[in-house]
Amino acid sequence: MRVVRRWLRYNASWIRSEVLLAAAVVAAFLVYLPLRPAAEPDLLAELGTRIVLTLEQASPAQHHDHGHDITAGEKVVCTAEVFGHDPAGARRVADVQWAYAYYLCAAAPPGTPWEQAARISGPVAVSLTNPPVVRIAEAGLGYPDRVRAIIPARYLDRTAGFTDSARPAALRSRYEREIATVGQTGSSAR
Repeated sequence: MRVVRRWLRYNASWIRSEVLLAAAVVAAFLVYLPLRPAAEPDLLAELGTRIVLTLEQASPAQHHDHGHDITAGEKVVCTAEVFGHDPAGARRVADVQWAYAYYLCAAAPPGTPWEQAARISGPVAVSLTNPPVVRIAEAGLGYPDRVRAIIPARYLDRTAGFTDSARPAALRSRYEREIATVGQTGSSAR
């Protein structure tokens, strides 16, 4: 016992210093984790969520400005696959000024089957300002030029469609749940 006390007396200051250093490292790590910039896949996923919300919450007049007409009674569901943003070096959503994606939206009154829904897809540029600004290339003659006008050249190879085929399939499933089957409960039981 006396040997242990003597060892502690001579080494206590070193042990305290090592424990304090370890505590400081743990505290620094705990502070850094929530402040660290998101990894690019996480950032693109968050931007995708923002784009989808922006498209789905647009008014009928805003949808008309985007190239498709919907009425007040129609519900809109969308998906988006983000492929880039400006500035390109941004690591946080707050630092992103423009996000670029390929999107697909379907709109119809409740109870309308997928096959009869109005659908629109293509590249989109969305400014994350308040209110957001949505730029979609109008279909028709000169479409490639209009796409080049809204999407930076470094991302043009990603404007041809979804790279993840599960996205349109997931949107169709969501459409079936939220729009096609609404108001049909009990009608087949007769």
